[in-house]
Amino acid sequence: MNKAELAFKAIDIFFDLPQNVIRFPGIVRIENLAYSDKSEEYTVGDLYFKKDILADGQKHPVLLYIHGGGFIAGDKEYRVTNSEYFADKGFFVFNINHRMPPDVALPENINDCIDALNFLEEIAKFYNIDTDRIIISGDSSGAYETSFVAASVFDDELREALGIKKAKFKPAALALMCGLYDLHKLMDGPSMVGIVPEMCSMILDFKLDRKMKNHTEYENIDYISPINFVNKDWCPVFITWAKEDFMCVDQGEPLADTLEENGVTVYRHMVEGFRNNHCYHLNLYRKTAKKCMNTCVNFLYDILSMPYEKLPTENLISEENPEAKSRKERFEAIKESGKEKLEDIKENSKEKFEDIKESSKEKFSDIKENIKKRKTKNED
Repeated sequence: MNKAELAFKAIDIFFDLPQNVIRFPGIVRIENLAYSDKSEEYTVGDLYFKKDILADGQKHPVLLYIHGGGFIAGDKEYRVTNSEYFADKGFFVFNINHRMPPDVALPENINDCIDALNFLEEIAKFYNIDTDRIIISGDSSGAYETSFVAASVFDDELREALGIKKAKFKPAALALMCGLYDLHKLMDGPSMVGIVPEMCSMILDFKLDRKMKNHTEYENIDYISPINFVNKDWCPVFITWAKEDFMCVDQGEPLADTLEENGVTVYRHMVEGFRNNHCYHLNLYRKTAKKCMNTCVNFLYDILSMPYEKLPTENLISEENPEAKSRKERFEAIKESGKEKLEDIKENSKEKFEDIKESSKEKFSDIKENIKKRKTKNED
């Protein structure tokens, strides 16, 4: 496991609790619907919806959600609260996994997402889903994949150049959360202790040098940044980013500018402050996260002409708010559960450390033996 894989898997573990502690009542979850036969583990998704929307005689929008994780980690299991949140607001939600490096490289992860988009046609045979009102959403690398899917749908040159599958549907809206949209800019920036070169090498299946100066030698270098394929045909976009985002630096605002320059309807939602950092929107017990998500839903209600009352975006947490107490209780639950997870992590770390020590002893013995052999050979 390289540094990039280790870093993003650690993020999954440590942020699982705060990002998934909240649950919404009355949500049905149908797990592991296979949208492709490419992988039993990865080409599957979970369908979420409120029970009461099945019998109201109406068709409802569906939101296809693509998880983040630096392209090389992450899982739909880390986006349960996020999925339930959207389902609670009147959407069907199809929260998917997809294949990742090192198993596949770009554009196969995008083809998986297209397969999932096309599979909504099958789901609509059994549920009252409106395939004319499809939203695609994702966070971090999932936002990159979301924007890449949109770019391939609205630009035939990109789709044909990379051999991306043809989508059966055009999204009615996108919701892009703290994403990466310009891979060229990322590779021209700092390497983040070697993490970025390792991650990008895996994404592209192309060995980048430590400073990534050789990225221009990649065969499809002109087709790796969705921001370069924005055009007037794009659907409306909600986009949020954190000003102090330490992972996706200067990615959200340039895309928003490019969308507006092409006449695309855009809603910008930028947050400031170090605590409001990368993927801040997933911590729904915090005011800034709930404001972002409610603002996003209000935007979608307008774009999709959904007959729901607008959600509040101010005064979301206060002592007068009846939810405040339960939030405190949930936070205590996070701390208590966190203690248990910390003990598990410590125990696993001990085992791994013992394995590393044992492996190091063996390697050290091999090295000593090789030195002896070379010394004997030289003496002869």
